[in-house]
Amino acid sequence: MEWLLRELHQAGRQMIAHPGFALAAVLVLAVGIGANAATFSVINGVLLRPLPYPDSEAVVSVGQVPVGRPGVAMLSPTELRRLQEDARSFEQLAGFRSESFRWTGPDGPVRLFGAAVTPSLFALLRTSPRLGRLFTETEAVEGAPRVVLLSHRAWSSQFGSEPAVRGASVVLDEEPHTVLGVLPEDFEFPFPETDIWIPLVLPPYESETSGIGSMNARPFMGIGRLRDGVSPEQAESEARVIIERVASEQPRLPGLHRETRVVSVREDRGRPFRPALLLLAVASGLVLLMTCANVAGLLLARGIVRQRELAVRGALGAGRGRIVRQLLIESVVLSMTAGVIGVAVAFGIVRAAPGLTPGYVPRLAEVGIDGGVLAFTATVSVVAGLLFGTAPALAWSRVDLARTLNDAAAASAGGFGRLRANRGQAVLVVAQVVLALVLLTGAGLLLRSFVSLVTHDFGFEGANVVVAEITDPADSARLAEPFRLADVEARDALARRASAAFLARLERIAALPGVDAVALSSNRLLNRTGVVWPFEVARGSATRDPGREVSALIRNVTPDYADVVRLRLRAGRFFTGGDREGAPRVAVVSESLAREAFGGEAAVGQRLMPVSPVSRFGGSRDRRGDGESGPLEWEVIGVVADIRLPFGQEPLGPDAGDLYLSMLQPGMDHIRTAGRGPRVVVRTDGDPLAVVPFIQEAVADLRPGARVNATALDTILSAQAAQPRFYMLSASVFGLVALLLAAFGLYGMLSYTVSQRRREIGIRMALGAGRGQVVGLVVGQGGALVAGGILLGLLAAAAVSSIIENVLFGVASVDPLTFTVVTAVLASVGLLACWFPASRAARVAPMDVLREA
Repeated sequence: MEWLLRELHQAGRQMIAHPGFALAAVLVLAVGIGANAATFSVINGVLLRPLPYPDSEAVVSVGQVPVGRPGVAMLSPTELRRLQEDARSFEQLAGFRSESFRWTGPDGPVRLFGAAVTPSLFALLRTSPRLGRLFTETEAVEGAPRVVLLSHRAWSSQFGSEPAVRGASVVLDEEPHTVLGVLPEDFEFPFPETDIWIPLVLPPYESETSGIGSMNARPFMGIGRLRDGVSPEQAESEARVIIERVASEQPRLPGLHRETRVVSVREDRGRPFRPALLLLAVASGLVLLMTCANVAGLLLARGIVRQRELAVRGALGAGRGRIVRQLLIESVVLSMTAGVIGVAVAFGIVRAAPGLTPGYVPRLAEVGIDGGVLAFTATVSVVAGLLFGTAPALAWSRVDLARTLNDAAAASAGGFGRLRANRGQAVLVVAQVVLALVLLTGAGLLLRSFVSLVTHDFGFEGANVVVAEITDPADSARLAEPFRLADVEARDALARRASAAFLARLERIAALPGVDAVALSSNRLLNRTGVVWPFEVARGSATRDPGREVSALIRNVTPDYADVVRLRLRAGRFFTGGDREGAPRVAVVSESLAREAFGGEAAVGQRLMPVSPVSRFGGSRDRRGDGESGPLEWEVIGVVADIRLPFGQEPLGPDAGDLYLSMLQPGMDHIRTAGRGPRVVVRTDGDPLAVVPFIQEAVADLRPGARVNATALDTILSAQAAQPRFYMLSASVFGLVALLLAAFGLYGMLSYTVSQRRREIGIRMALGAGRGQVVGLVVGQGGALVAGGILLGLLAAAAVSSIIENVLFGVASVDPLTFTVVTAVLASVGLLACWFPASRAARVAPMDVLREA
């Protein structure tokens, strides 16, 4: 300990004796260490830290997800019950669905986040109420009294933490609910913002015998707790068999391809954010390597000044090991000092992270600088100190005593070829150029990808359009009833009458000043979710390939829909007011569906027939679904451009184009998403949100109790671009830092070299060398390093860019334009960094230098 304190004291004296050098090294290192500490803090909080439940690693997400696509694991009531009865891998199983509620309190209505959960959820998460009691199974059935549990936050804000809250009545969505209790302050499920829990009411077991793919499914998210010794893989195998057995009991909706998944809830929540965090980790790691290379270059250059000091130590008996040890301790002290500042840098980044990240990131608000982050920072600081200190320590511990003590200045005249410090610095500069080029190339690719995304032709125009989604509890109750073949006609007729009545009520909005058009749609415009159904080209069509089967995403819309979103019409026409009940059935297809169904032939005039929407559920293939005889067919009257969604919105199938049907005609309305009313879309010539109160008024008149969630389409498009924007900005920041570090390293190396070669330069100029020759000498040496780094960097960037290929949109991972521009920028900055030391060298006065010698 006495020896260590003495060494640390010596290292501190070195920093105090050279404050300029120490400050530059510490600040450069603090950037790299702070970025890595902040990145680790976020990764630890979002991906690694256990959930705040006892034995949280045993808590898993259970359900079905789209094959080969990201998605939430969903279960139907039957699947949950069968798993509870038959699965031996799970200790407990539960279901939940996120909700939002309109809370009517003394200060007026407010919107609160909530969840509908099965009573078994709280036992699964091993949670007890702070006040009152939890739900019972008898309260999770249709017709039971309405009850609610409150979060600690809602209890404090709405009831002032009143202990007698149990039994109080609260009004949610215009319905009174009785408060059963208050959950603990640290209970956060499914999200930290959740304030209200109500029982998830499942239909009676005898009436609900279907899986997710059937007409009866009212899916929700599934969660389970594994038994001791059971892995998620084992539970997934068992769950797959049970769910497939449920699916075999009733035909599934066509076009749906799902697979069973059982995965840790912690892993499942962090899955969507893993690519972004991986990119941040790689980028911050590269920046740390560059800072280490920078400081290593500074130490190598500073060793020139310390040659005589180190030679004297060697002459007094200090062995090479002793000198190496002292130099390494000095490096570690530098890096540990930088680590302290790096913690402050990390703290600032973490505090700013929630405002910089795209959308909701689970548990990000909990991220902070804790003991684990401090331990990580200390480890990184020590490793960084050893990393950048080893090469200079080994280089300067080999001291030629006689030569150094007799003529230390002479050694400085050798240039890059003879001075090993210069050779070491050259290697480090090349390495920095390589790393900078890799980061800049990634930033350039992400920038081009983002520009391609925001200038992308989506096939429609989103400016001045508002989209209002309507959720009606009455629809939820009606569509939750088991599907029966005899109900097809009744459901279609009811849907048509409701759409016509609703559209008539909305005509008053169309008459408002500044409103261009109003329409209804059964689907979200920017989300390819819905029913994909197989169709075949009708035998009576003019095509050469009748009977060809294709899949289509069904979009039920009203005639003005194309005018509201300004779909690109490629051929034929869109619906008009005459395309209603009693008129011939007509359809509009997207370009991709027309191409898949009819090849190169004209689509207008062709006929499409669903692959028996009735016989799939036990009926006759000749039934039309509207009481008439003959096959159910639609004549194609128009072709519109594809709605080209940004990446992350994969199509539902390899050939699932869009098929537009008129809401005012008999069709396939019975396959709408359960519990969702039509989407109201309005185009205005000003602020689209100004019409929202009128939409709410129209909905309240026609559907009391329905909820309206209105959003400007531009806001939705902006949200779609949020994650690419985050990737681009993050990579750009890291790329800019890397560029500055590379320029700083090159400038520092050449500046030290010029200062040590003043005598040589003075002699050259005294013998007739012009200023241009001196500038060319210095710039040539630096330019050679930049060129070598760029060549190696291009190879590295081409190999590394494939890592981000899956987050690029509209640009190849090896994009010639990006590589050319990045190379030109890096070369220009590198040559600029060379020019400043070169110009200073050209101003050397030969007589002053020779007089100094």
